[in-house]
Parts: sequence; C-alpha cells; structure tokens
Amino acid sequence: MNTSALGEPYNRALVRLQAAGGDLQALPVELQTLLLVESAQGIIDNGGLEYFYEADFPNNPPYALFVAAYRRIGASAVADCLEASSLLFPFDEPQYFEPLRQLWLEKFRAEPGHAFARLAREIGEDATVWDRLAEYVRSHRAAFSP
Repeated sequence: MNTSALGEPYNRALVRLQAAGGDLQALPVELQTLLLVESAQGIIDNGGLEYFYEADFPNNPPYALFVAAYRRIGASAVADCLEASSLLFPFDEPQYFEPLRQLWLEKFRAEPGHAFARLAREIGEDATVWDRLAEYVRSHRAAFSP
C-alpha cells in the first residue's frame, strides 16, 4: 500500500465524516470511495471475505455502496466478488442483520465447496486494490484538499 498517497487524504476524509455526524452518504463520492475501500480492504486483507461480513459497519451502509466504490477505483474483480457474495445471503438487506449473517456464515464454514468459499478465494487473489485506490486518490486530489 502506498501510505503516502492515502495518509493525509484519508485523515481529511475522516475529519469530514466526523463533521457530517458519521453520515458517509453526506460526503462527496470521492471521500466515500476512499473510506469505503480502505475500511473494507483492510478487513478483507486481515481475515478474508468472511471477516467483511462478520460485523456491522457504522450506520449499516448497503453492501452495494462498497461494490460501487471498488468499481470507481477500477477493482472490478473485487467488486464482482462483493456483489455476488452479498447476494448469496438468503434474506434481504443483510447489512442490518449481523446475527443472521453470523449464522449463515457458520453454515457456510461447514460447506467448503459453497459458492461463498469460491468467492472468498477469488477476492483474496487481487493484489492491486491498494495501488488502484492510491491512483484514484491522486487523480481526485482536489476532493481531498482542505
């Protein structure tokens, strides 16, 4: 990860998020993109796709926001995996139902051939996300100005 490209813009985005009362959708799309991808990718890098779904994100943004953010930075393969995996949950609006997600993920663990396992492997194979995010931030630097 190119931390020099993300550090200060990320800090500015966090300050703006705090000023917006934590309402991510109140921010300009460029700041949303940085915050969404940075938080999601950090979780995925730490524990895989399963970790992404194990806990709620603040204010429970729809998973489609993460998908759109990954598409904006050009990480289409990751976006496709997130989109497909979020649609596997057998209930609507899974971002609101952590206990149900946990139960479903536990069931998936018992079925290593499940589609979720394939998507989890695929999402872990894309090593370009951080570089793409850094390039996105560089190409939209005006949005991150004080």
